[in-house]
Amino acid sequence: MNQSLISGRYLTVTPYQYGIGQQQVGQNTMAAHNAIKAMAAKLQDGADPHLPADQLHAVAWMVSATSEQELATKLAEVCAVLPLPEWCATLRRLSANNDTMAQPTAAMVPRWRADEPLIWDPLRRRLMLKAASDALQESENNSPAPATTHAKLAVLAAKRAARVAELDEALAHKPSLAGMLWSWHGYGDPASLAAQLLDSDHPDHSHSMTVGALLLSPSPLTFWQELTQ
Repeated sequence: MNQSLISGRYLTVTPYQYGIGQQQVGQNTMAAHNAIKAMAAKLQDGADPHLPADQLHAVAWMVSATSEQELATKLAEVCAVLPLPEWCATLRRLSANNDTMAQPTAAMVPRWRADEPLIWDPLRRRLMLKAASDALQESENNSPAPATTHAKLAVLAAKRAARVAELDEALAHKPSLAGMLWSWHGYGDPASLAAQLLDSDHPDHSHSMTVGALLLSPSPLTFWQELTQ
């Protein structure tokens, strides 16, 4: 589980980002290849102060489709397992009323975020429970009345164990993302990763509706690779 505590940076690309997506007959589109090009370009954007440097592990994901309806259907399943905020926002937009006047303002061009834990629900809740358990254990060790504290901690530990078991069960039986999510991983400096990403075996231009994400970290992203296989 410690592998899910990796810190790093990530960005997302969606058809509704200005300068990334294209408008065709009132519809925002983004071909899979253009999503790859946008992510590769951000790996070489020296003007972005949050652009990582040095040797990095990378994981890229894409959900692509040939129509808005197909993308919404796929995202509904993917976001249940991998709820990236920008992907969930895209799903809400695709599922909302298509009245142009009611559509939200397009998001800005993607920017690297500052370092943050690459972890989302339901995994975040599991880690919070573990942190609470560690704090309780420390409290027990420092308590002036160990017997009383131990009895209280035993009840809390049982609840924690039940909750962790519930989350483990949910992870063990998570819906399969096979056929829903394209994934890629690489290692190198940003320029090398950009070249690797462009040379990857990604979906072609026939997939006109796409969302993408790129994760970077100095540490291996093994957990996220395995979760999305």
